[in-house]
Amino acid sequence: MAKGANDVILRDRLQFDIDATGATALVYGRIDLSDYVSIVENKGLAIKEVRFMLRDPNSTVGNWPALLIDPIAPGSTGLETANVKVFATTTAYELVTDVGTASPNVLCVYTQSQTGIFQNTAGQSLIRLDDWYGTPDLHPEGYDVVTDLLIGIACSGLTSTALFSNTCELDVMIIAEPKKITQKDLTQMLTQAQDL
Repeated sequence: MAKGANDVILRDRLQFDIDATGATALVYGRIDLSDYVSIVENKGLAIKEVRFMLRDPNSTVGNWPALLIDPIAPGSTGLETANVKVFATTTAYELVTDVGTASPNVLCVYTQSQTGIFQNTAGQSLIRLDDWYGTPDLHPEGYDVVTDLLIGIACSGLTSTALFSNTCELDVMIIAEPKKITQKDLTQMLTQAQDL
């Protein structure tokens, strides 16, 4: 979607550590929106689009690797699974398992999953899925916020030597429109924040 006349583009780069088991416990980065939001001044943002880009700054060109799992030596058997979940929210969840598109105040969720099946000398089969749940594109009206935006990330099973025990990055781009928040808008935000 093209940028509207009153839209602002906000960008941030967050860092997260992948530990020696290939995992990142749920961590948050905060997108500071204080220049645009204030309940006292009736200022808010209508977030119209959220985009994520995972990065490995240790790679040659900074790309996130296609393989999240390293191959196992021939003659091995077994199953390996790697998972990454990234989401935008105005509520801090304690458990990443509680986050989905039906969770209150979650704007969007992006996931990557990769499964490796290893069958002796038959070699290895890899299945990779990348999915947006919810939409990164919230045009034309947007999703109203009056607080900072939290970006959550959690990983497990990232045994790829490209990622193992590294510090990686998550780029975030947000397109939003500053707006005056009315009592009706505040009521609607409160309603959206309730469980279904």
